[in-house]
This record gives sequence, structure tokens and C-alpha cells, in this order.
Amino acid sequence: MKNLATKLEAETVFQSMGPVIRVEGDVFVVQTDRGELRSRRAVSCLVAPELHDFVLVACQNKEAYVLAVLERESPHTTLVSEGDMNLQTRAGKVRLTAAEGVDVVTPKALNLVSQELAMHAHTAKLMLEDVVALGTRVVAELAETRLRGNVLDKVFERVSERVKRSFRRVEEIDQLKAKQLDYLTEETMSLRSENMVATAKDLVKVDGEQIHFG
Repeated sequence: MKNLATKLEAETVFQSMGPVIRVEGDVFVVQTDRGELRSRRAVSCLVAPELHDFVLVACQNKEAYVLAVLERESPHTTLVSEGDMNLQTRAGKVRLTAAEGVDVVTPKALNLVSQELAMHAHTAKLMLEDVVALGTRVVAELAETRLRGNVLDKVFERVSERVKRSFRRVEEIDQLKAKQLDYLTEETMSLRSENMVATAKDLVKVDGEQIHFG
């Protein structure tokens, strides 16, 4: 009977509470009514214990685990997982709400996979080194657009533009190479320069009711 009682006592699991008085790597030393317990964080305890936290500890034989952080002096909370962490809901949505901001930080890849992506913000800033965008259709409605850069290359099969007023200023050279060039104005076309050279290989034709030179 004595051996059975000793065995049952050894297998008994008890719980205790107390503050974390020391942190030794992955071991948290908790001061309880049963003395100091060297405990490890349980997998279910996602809140990482810190020094002076008031925690709940479960113990069996010489194994002790921190089950939960009950009280903390500071409002700072960190969720810790030793491996991959998946947050999953089988029905409904997942909402992440914060009063002062949300930061997503990773030194590697950040992937967003969704059938539909919607973003609503007052101000958006993108600081990227390389951008690769692949899509079928882009629709944008903007009140004002400003672009600055060193080099702009565009390759399209067709470009159509419709504007009310267009102004362009080129400080050095403006060069256009085309197989055919057609300009149509409803009223006046004005060309001004210090020197003008018009060269054609076969034919130069000027037609109008009045033609003035000089």
C-alpha cells in the first residue's frame, strides 16, 4: 500500500500560482507556495511569460509547465510559437482590430492570397525596390497624379488618350519615330522654332486657299 500511495502521489498533477522571479532562457522560475518551480512554457500558453508575471503552473513529478499568464504589470503582450502558427476559422471571418495601428513584419516573403482584395485608407505609401505587376485589366479613377523618376519605358500594342487639355515640356530633345504620322486639328496648328527643316525623299505637298512664305 505504501508503494501504491507513493506512486499515486508521484503521478498526481497539482496546480499552483506565483510570480516569475527569474528567466533562464526557455526556463521560467516561478515562486509558489510549494517553493520555486522551474517551468517551461506550455504549447497552449501563447502569451510568452516575462519577468514578474503572475502565472499559473501545472506540475507532475519534476515536470512543470506555465499554463497561462494571469497578471502582468505592463500592457505589452507577445504571442510566441516555436514553429509555424496557423490561425484558422472554419466558418465566418477573422477580424484584426487595433486602436493605434497594425504592423506586419517579416524578413522573408509576405503572401496575400484571396479572390478579392480591397484596401481603404486616407494615405498610402509604397517604398519598393522592384515592382512586378501582372493583370488583365486596370481601372483607376484619380483626381491628381504625379510621377517622378529617371527612366520611363512603355511597351503597348495600342495606346488611347482622351484629355481636355494637354501640356508637355521637354528641356532637351523630343524624338518621334513612326511609320505613319497624322495630325488633325479643328482650328489652328502653330509651329514655331528658331530653325525648321522639312525633308522628304519623294514629295512635299502644301495645300491651302492661301499660302504665305516670308
